[in-house]
Amino acid sequence: MDIYENYINIGLGAGTQSVAKIRQFVKNYKRFFPADKEVGILDIGPGKGEMLSCLSELGYTNLQAVDISASVVHFIKELGFNGYLANDLPSFLKGQKYALITMCDVVEHIPKHQVVEIMSAVRKALTEDGLLIVQVPNMQSITANIFLYDDFTHESGYTERSMAQLLKLAGFSSVECYGFDFLDNSLKSKIQSLLQKCLWFFVKSARKINGTMPHRLLHPVFFAVVRK
Repeated sequence: MDIYENYINIGLGAGTQSVAKIRQFVKNYKRFFPADKEVGILDIGPGKGEMLSCLSELGYTNLQAVDISASVVHFIKELGFNGYLANDLPSFLKGQKYALITMCDVVEHIPKHQVVEIMSAVRKALTEDGLLIVQVPNMQSITANIFLYDDFTHESGYTERSMAQLLKLAGFSSVECYGFDFLDNSLKSKIQSLLQKCLWFFVKSARKINGTMPHRLLHPVFFAVVRK
């Protein structure tokens, strides 16, 4: 049985796009997007298409998405985007060139024996000045287990260090990691941000006392901005 056959319902939950998620993508990623709104952009593993909607709202027009789940591709097409079904991502990417490739909550689903080959193919599919954005659950956060085991299809977990290892094994030379900011400008979020900083200070202090390897990012989710 293909566990991704009906992933749009079983893995993502039936329903519409998350408006909050679109806003979060704009907040975290807009500063990294290309200046040219007509360049080729590929979203690998689009989920319910929030990244595509984010890009479309910002004026980008040459958008594509690819997924191994027919249900996801169907959902994307229903939204009016170009979606493609591909069980073999390296074959799909061969000969293609994109100025921006996004992979949000995708890499943790890829088995270790395949992930270096896949990320190498992604690198080759970027233009010389192209950019890759990879978003994953953060295994150094205090909620790591929830994010890792909440989805049966997750294969691996990543920290900023192990993500950099993977991407360098795949041939990338420039990797910068950032914490994903879920909060907005509301009073509730400002209070939450203050409490979050206090909690992170405690966690970092405890790890330092215990001699644990220090980690810079404690956000539940982080992302890497990567260049060839």
